[in-house]
Amino acid sequence: MSNTNTTITPIQERPIANVNTNDAKNTSASLNILLSNEYGLFTKTLNYHWNVVGPRFHSLHELFESQYKDLLDVMDDVAERVRILGENPFGTVSKLNETMELSEKNGGKLSSDTMISDLFNDNISIQTEIKKILSSEDIKNDPSTEDFLISLLQKHEMMSWTLRSHLN
Repeated sequence: MSNTNTTITPIQERPIANVNTNDAKNTSASLNILLSNEYGLFTKTLNYHWNVVGPRFHSLHELFESQYKDLLDVMDDVAERVRILGENPFGTVSKLNETMELSEKNGGKLSSDTMISDLFNDNISIQTEIKKILSSEDIKNDPSTEDFLISLLQKHEMMSWTLRSHLN
């Protein structure tokens, strides 16, 4: 019986081409902060869904439900993008809370207009954050992440527009 020496060719460290390690790490770090803020917006939207009252209850309850469901998908997409870049997304509530830049509010004591304004402002903050990542040199060789972020920006613009249309 003969021994056959098999050489295993090492595979590329990251599952994407032409993105260097530093750029991938920096972009992933930015995406993890974005993930934390998406988590904060998701949680706040769910909170407002549970606590909205008043004559517009039904329409706002449905709007908030639609948006928190969309945000759950957004969080999954952001986390998967971090994985595609070869890094690990933040995966604990404590880490998400620690790095979240959005403020929390108790929805049980807010008017519906205050809830809508708060969600609107948080969506605007996330849009600003996405534009900052898009202007970074770290994604210049990563058109897929750029495309992903542009699509995400459009989702937040749509959410903002929908929320704004519910204010007087």
